[in-house]
Order: sequence, then C-alpha cells, then structure tokens
Amino acid sequence: MKTKIQKWGNSLGVRLPKSIAEQKSLREGLGVSVVIKDGQIVIEPAQEDVTLESLLADVLIDNLHNETEWSDARGNEIW
Repeated sequence: MKTKIQKWGNSLGVRLPKSIAEQKSLREGLGVSVVIKDGQIVIEPAQEDVTLESLLADVLIDNLHNETEWSDARGNEIW
C-alpha cells in the first residue's frame, strides 16, 4: 500500500491506513518505536510499562462495577 510522507511542524509523518492500524491494534496516543532494521524503517508498538497507577487511571465512575455476590461461603471464609 502506498502513502505519502507529510510535514507536521518540524517533523515528517506517515499516515497508516485504517486496515493496518486495526490488524496491529494501533490506536491514537499509543507509543511506538521507530527503528531501522536491515535498511528498512520499522514501526512497532512500544512496550508500555504497566503499573497499578496506569491501570487504575482507566477506572472511571462510568466503568466502575459494584460487588457481585457469587454464592454463600463454603469453607472457612470470613465475610
């Protein structure tokens, strides 16, 4: 698939087609690593450091669930 390099401020950018972004689960704001391997420009999703704080940052009132009652205690659980 062909695309064009475009100027964005002082940098250059390449738009990725939607089909490629979907295949690789790329989304806006996701960090990527750009490297040269064997003379080719390679763009890969960056490995993000997962921390408790980063996971909890996605918990909002809109997606917060209440406790769920699964069954009565069956062993030595203390409720």
